[in-house]
Amino acid sequence: MMNFVKKIIVATALTGVLAAANLGAVQAGDSSPVESHMKPLYAVSFDVGSKHVLSYFLSKNSQCDLAIFATDRPDKAAEGDYIPTLTTSRFHAAIDGGKTVHFDTAEGKSLEYACATDAQAMSVKEVNQVAATSPRPQSRANKVAVAGLGE
Repeated sequence: MMNFVKKIIVATALTGVLAAANLGAVQAGDSSPVESHMKPLYAVSFDVGSKHVLSYFLSKNSQCDLAIFATDRPDKAAEGDYIPTLTTSRFHAAIDGGKTVHFDTAEGKSLEYACATDAQAMSVKEVNQVAATSPRPQSRANKVAVAGLGE
């Protein structure tokens, strides 16, 4: 139990350091989708629209236990604000090995997280949302609208 708590503390500290220093950032937003790969407890950070996103995962019971933190980008502070608001939203998802989930933003983007079959790796990329008819309805478990990512 103590090792698990220690891993959570290390992951939280790493999250803070990466967010502050913006190390290893992937700039997602150009015309070609940028895909980033993750290993357990190794965080990735990137910008999507007006938000800065940091995410990491733990491998548990053949699932990717994903944590996502989203905050306003400091360079996108409202005009006249000298100090940006740094309110952070946290999202959590347990993704079965070999499955993919999408987190939609209010800005017309979607973050696609894919869990490897053995749940020892994940990939994330930004994709544009496209309005189209589907031959079958998409289950709520596979598509999650996240208001905090695009407000």
